[in-house]
Amino acid sequence: MAARFRTVFAAALAVAALVSGGCSKEAETSTSTRLRLDVEAASTFRGDVLADFTLTDQLGRSVTRADLAGAPVVLDFIFTTCTGPCPRVSAHMSLVQERTAGSKISLASFSVDPETDTPEVLKAYSEEHHADPQRWRFLTGAEEQIDAVLRSLWLARSKSEEAALGMRVTHSTRLIVLDARGAVRGMYDGESEQGVDAAVARARWLLEHPDA
Repeated sequence: MAARFRTVFAAALAVAALVSGGCSKEAETSTSTRLRLDVEAASTFRGDVLADFTLTDQLGRSVTRADLAGAPVVLDFIFTTCTGPCPRVSAHMSLVQERTAGSKISLASFSVDPETDTPEVLKAYSEEHHADPQRWRFLTGAEEQIDAVLRSLWLARSKSEEAALGMRVTHSTRLIVLDARGAVRGMYDGESEQGVDAAVARARWLLEHPDA
């Protein structure tokens, strides 16, 4: 059963990577909506484990995958100069932070433009979104590290220097829920409050059922 889930997960995300939008966002199709992997809160679905990484957060702290282990994580991908959906997705991550307050659930936002998004830039951006740096990390570092994380999720980013500054990077706008061991347990619409509700419900269920 687990092998079948991994096969379905890999096939679905391989296609999803081609249709996922970003800050030069393509219109989502019914196919991409179906491939969002917005599983029910109590689903037994388990996907691949997030790639290991060593990145730097908004306070200059070194962060690895192991630092996110031990409790569910809700993560997303953004860049600070984005004039497309990133501000909306980050606002929705703020709702995730609010709706999981008092729990061990953590949040992580990976910059898809790490050349621009230094720790200092991310610190200012995180403060705009009232991020608690003990629970919500904004991560930057070597581009190959970011790409490795994306690949482990069957996602990718595309950067065009010819596009306007706020539209230079195309990437996924999904909220991705990991379990305490770093395995992908669902992906949800980062641009809707329904996606926020579903991601929070999933993370809370995983927190209550660590062996699921």
